Amino acid sequence: MKENQYSNMDKEAYRIAYLIAGFIRNTITDKEHQELDDWVNATDKNMLLFEELTDEKNLEANLAWMDQTKSEESFKKLQESGSFKKQTKTFRLKPIWIAAASVILLAGALFIYRNSTNKTGLDNDMAIMDTTILQPGGNRATLTLSDGSVIDLTRAKNGLVASENESDIIKTSDGQLVYEGNNLPSEISAINKLSTPVGGQFQVKLPDGTKVWLNAATTLRYPARFPANERTVEIDGEAYFEVAKNNKQPFRVVLSDNSTVNVIGTHFNVMAYGNENAKDVTLLEGSVLVRSNNKTETLQPGMQAKITANTLTKKDEIDTEQIIGWKNGLFVFHDATIQSIMRQVERWYDAKVVFKGETKQLFNATISRREPLSKLLRLLELNGYVHFKIENKIIYVLP
Repeated sequence: MKENQYSNMDKEAYRIAYLIAGFIRNTITDKEHQELDDWVNATDKNMLLFEELTDEKNLEANLAWMDQTKSEESFKKLQESGSFKKQTKTFRLKPIWIAAASVILLAGALFIYRNSTNKTGLDNDMAIMDTTILQPGGNRATLTLSDGSVIDLTRAKNGLVASENESDIIKTSDGQLVYEGNNLPSEISAINKLSTPVGGQFQVKLPDGTKVWLNAATTLRYPARFPANERTVEIDGEAYFEVAKNNKQPFRVVLSDNSTVNVIGTHFNVMAYGNENAKDVTLLEGSVLVRSNNKTETLQPGMQAKITANTLTKKDEIDTEQIIGWKNGLFVFHDATIQSIMRQVERWYDAKVVFKGETKQLFNATISRREPLSKLLRLLELNGYVHFKIENKIIYVLP
């Protein structure tokens, strides 16, 4: 009997090669999908290796080389000559993975190219990327002063950027705006506006010491110095608040639909985007009173108030990790719909999303918001229920 050329292959490498081949062919089971998902997410190195071994251009190049050979012996010589290494421009494969890659080609790619009547299967399984356009967001914002002048904080140097109503406005090196100076109450209404674009985020420390994190496509309006009776800010978009406690000056957040969140000192998240189905107020610490639609709800930590056009409801036992993942630099998806995921993708990667079918599957993943779009989409593709194609800054979502 002819000796199996893979008999001495590292078991893990062979197993992963088998799973990747099945992923390309769309033949692996849900359990095997999960196994592959766990391996890919274990390290960035695994993710990069997965991308290299499943890249459409790499597969085509290797198939062209394989067409030059007629036997396993000549294919082995091609491996030994280093031909396989030529396909990997950004990641040098170890010998064991070169062998594993050959298994992927033989078991996976040849099945698609030789036994399919067309190539649409591979096209649907691969996310076609233009990484020069759709990059992750970063610390980007503009500050509009009370006189209407606008400061581009993305380009502004660190240090003093302006003075407003006896407050110095300072930009720090970590993407934060800080108001320093006399914090005594003021009767002068000097309203500032901090705005993040699509693909932007920023932090601000308000004159009273309250810290606010702004997510992408968000606008926060606030006075450069608060009056004596209360502290009121307005929000359109999404922001996380850590309110400085002051019993004599209650803190109030006004949403675009005039709903309000009243607090003394607490930590909470407000999500009030116009393209979402509802506005959410999620409490992490303290207590808040939410008013909307002539109703009021008092929240305790772990609760959420959901505001729609006609109702105000309260929910218990909220997944706060998913809610504030963005503030911690993460995408956190726990049983999330593809629609809700792609709305976040639109805001962070400055993309347009077009759905070319219906996907009811729920998704679970955690990934850094600093990662390229390709990594996020590859991760979502692993369950086999959704695929992506990118053209001209438009992401097409395919079932």
